[in-house]
Amino acid sequence: MLFILSGEIRTYLLSDEGREVTLFRLYPGELCVLSASCVISQITFDTQMTAGRDTDVLIIPANVIAALKEKNLHVRCFLYELTTKRFSDVMWAMQQIMFKGLDQRLAEFLFAEAERTGSDTIRMTHEQIAQHISSAREAVARMLKSFSEDGLVELKRGAITLRDKNRLNRLK
Repeated sequence: MLFILSGEIRTYLLSDEGREVTLFRLYPGELCVLSASCVISQITFDTQMTAGRDTDVLIIPANVIAALKEKNLHVRCFLYELTTKRFSDVMWAMQQIMFKGLDQRLAEFLFAEAERTGSDTIRMTHEQIAQHISSAREAVARMLKSFSEDGLVELKRGAITLRDKNRLNRLK
């Protein structure tokens, strides 16, 4: 299990062709069961994790979690709740990818990131955004350029500033 002390972790699936699908992100104060098999033995897929910036984590070994789960009903319930929340995050990500267009996913991501950081300026590269919304960098760059031409955002090197939040919100 990971406990995020500082920084950010992105959890994703990696295809044989190298395509990434972001499942969820973790921020300070959040927990994630790394070895879900210690909670639910039927989980058999592998995920990848990367730190988005300098990140400090507390790692609790799977055998410790498994022992605690067996001895304490409250720990077991907590782990099931945590696993359920992450499963819900994964299903939300799949729903976004399968049923929403790139413009909608990008607009939603920009709003969420602005809300999370408390700033209308998102300091990320096109590549980072593409990874977070499970798209190609080139497609994100084209969509951001279109958003810029429509006056929705202002693009600067390494930063995107939300300019017309009302119109951008209608895309979500």
